[in-house]
Amino acid sequence: MNSLHLSQSMKLRQTISQKMIQSVSILQMNAQELSDYISELSVENPLVELSREVPSSEEEMRLRKLEWLSNLDEQNRAYYRYDREDAEDTGFLNNVSGKRAETLADVLRLQLLGGHYAPEEMEIFDYIIGSLDERGYFILPASHLAEVFGITEEDAAFYLDIMRGLEPDGVCAAGLRECLLRQIDKKKDPSWDVERAIVDRYMEPLARNKLPEIAQCLKQPLERITRALENIRTLNPIPSQGFDSGEALHYVTPDITIVKFEDHFEILLNQYNYPEIKVNKYYLKLLRSDCDQETKSYLNAKLKQVEEVRDHIARRGSTLMSLAEYLLKQQKDFFLYGESSLAPSRMKDAAAAIGVHESTISRAVRDKYLQCPWGIFPLSYFFSVGISGGNSGESEEQISTRRVKAALRKLVEEEDTAHPLSDQKLCELLQEKGMAVSRRTIAKYRDEMGIGSTRERKTWK
Repeated sequence: MNSLHLSQSMKLRQTISQKMIQSVSILQMNAQELSDYISELSVENPLVELSREVPSSEEEMRLRKLEWLSNLDEQNRAYYRYDREDAEDTGFLNNVSGKRAETLADVLRLQLLGGHYAPEEMEIFDYIIGSLDERGYFILPASHLAEVFGITEEDAAFYLDIMRGLEPDGVCAAGLRECLLRQIDKKKDPSWDVERAIVDRYMEPLARNKLPEIAQCLKQPLERITRALENIRTLNPIPSQGFDSGEALHYVTPDITIVKFEDHFEILLNQYNYPEIKVNKYYLKLLRSDCDQETKSYLNAKLKQVEEVRDHIARRGSTLMSLAEYLLKQQKDFFLYGESSLAPSRMKDAAAAIGVHESTISRAVRDKYLQCPWGIFPLSYFFSVGISGGNSGESEEQISTRRVKAALRKLVEEEDTAHPLSDQKLCELLQEKGMAVSRRTIAKYRDEMGIGSTRERKTWK
């Protein structure tokens, strides 16, 4: 009897465990993964019948609201907003241009076609193209090319010169200095003599915005050096910029959409990206008929699978809706005013408010996105790591790191560039906003965000 009871308990625990694993797995899926999972289930389970029909006028209204939001937010599923303040910035040489369909490699090869080069020469050119770094530079020495192809260094330099004569100007250069010098030399303009001298000999002080020092060394008025800097900024420091990287764009489907109306917000779960699971009527009728026991057992097992999957999907939707309601309440200022108003929030607090375990929130957040009028954000964005309150006399509350960075960027954007704010002053201004961070932290964040020091941000007149 004890053995039978033990066997039944083990089977029950195994069944519960399998159900929990499946429930957790479905909770972790994003909208696209869930859609793929349901499609695979329909192939494996004959009782599954998929329907993409909109079931009611209420759903039609929701779809219209989604379309309205899509028209409002032209980012429309292309995810690129996350943590953009941490993106690499090219500083004083920043020269952004739009994306084009062709890759740099394609453009270079197209230009070489008119040269009537032999196949073995094209092989060398292809090797050079394939060795360009992400900036479009060829940083390997000519000796490397000579060794790979068994040619002389003079021949290797000859092929490199051909490549460096192609467009865009500066491509295949060995570094930034050579890239800019080649663009200046191609102008054949004597009025650019000061610009050439600066790029050739004073790149480091230029990067540090030490214009008076450069003016003194070149025996030029500060006004001429300032004008030279503006001219240098028109050059392209990254030849690969403006070309398709060749990688597929990362498109995401938001799992939650928060729409702002004039007097209220509305939460929409993206339940339209995956089909509704229905039970095939033929097999259901067969199950209720006098079919043989083996067929009945098989169909009952498949029906149970369908019911469990639908239950897990419903729980996933309920959890996401509860989480969205919590975020809307916790981050209302964010949804009203944008990223600078992001409030501190922890998964632990969300779990307590919703009444689930913290691990459930972690799984619900995984690889999922929220769309609102400010863009598309990973759900994890709303549970950012914080920093402690410091010595402001306030409690040790956690202040959102991204909120601090957003406020810091705004202060720098609004500063008088003739008299840029010091790190200490930035620290004091942030403290006035209730963000008690140290001067060292300000310097760290500036570096991460590509914001120069006080001297580097100064505009000389």
